[in-house]
Amino acid sequence: MTLRKHILAAVLVGLSSVAFAQQDVQFTQYYHNLAGFNPGVAGSNDAICLNVGHRSQWVGFDNAPTTQAINADIPLSVLHGGLLVSILNDQIGFFQDISAALGYAYQMDLGPGTLGIGLAVDFRNKNVKQAQWIYPDGTAGSNDPSILRPNTSAMTPELNFGVHYNAPTFFAGLSTSRLLQSEANFGGTARYKSKMHYYLTGGYHFPLEQFQLVLTPSALIKSDLNSNISLDLNVNALFQDKIYGGLGYRNQDAISLMAGYQILPSLRLAYSYDITTSALSGYSGGSHEIWLNYCFNIEIPEPIPGSYRNVRFL
Repeated sequence: MTLRKHILAAVLVGLSSVAFAQQDVQFTQYYHNLAGFNPGVAGSNDAICLNVGHRSQWVGFDNAPTTQAINADIPLSVLHGGLLVSILNDQIGFFQDISAALGYAYQMDLGPGTLGIGLAVDFRNKNVKQAQWIYPDGTAGSNDPSILRPNTSAMTPELNFGVHYNAPTFFAGLSTSRLLQSEANFGGTARYKSKMHYYLTGGYHFPLEQFQLVLTPSALIKSDLNSNISLDLNVNALFQDKIYGGLGYRNQDAISLMAGYQILPSLRLAYSYDITTSALSGYSGGSHEIWLNYCFNIEIPEPIPGSYRNVRFL
């Protein structure tokens, strides 16, 4: 077995043990995906916002992690808040997680901004695909009931909770996922136990009008209170409300380069590249991530007094 395959095997073993460590997905451009981990964001914008993202991590490794996410933040004044719809597909080695969430947040005016308090119901399905395990006895098969069998799956319900404050010059949020800490049964004694995850995030917008720039430093702290704390630090510069670039750092993992462009007033494209700084740096081609954000309003024209519309006479 080559050195590269040894490292890949070690990575997959480590990823499989993540079932008892950090389990939620990771995005470098978390600030484009706040609704993805904090339901309190729902309804905080003045428009319907759709976010679509893709991440390819540790390019160069077979079965390396890939993640796709799509969510919609829909403000509804009649509900004094907004709705959240989220779908996530995450694949790591032989494991595939698909989740679908529906949430609501109540938005209230507070100081210069709004405070959102949200809750989401999240259904998660974990699949074990065509796994090619190498068992301790060196065979390709085993009767050990504690080992996950290929082509098995289990679905569990979860709850996510979050509070988010949004103001013209800054934002801050605190949220938690997997509140129910559900346990999935794959048959025999093989189990998958969810762990609660905690997120603390915030950012501030510094306008530099003489340079037509807006600097936004932001941070995200993630933890499941079991494994190491993950810290993301980012600084982005927006030029003329059109072009932006930035730098990021994630402890014990990567340095990130980011760029984006406001294609239309309602459509933004963003890209990031992670330069691996961990022990995998000599074998990984880095990580790529891309996001599309589209925000729009649906305007219903006010009725004109004394007018009448008929399909025959428009």
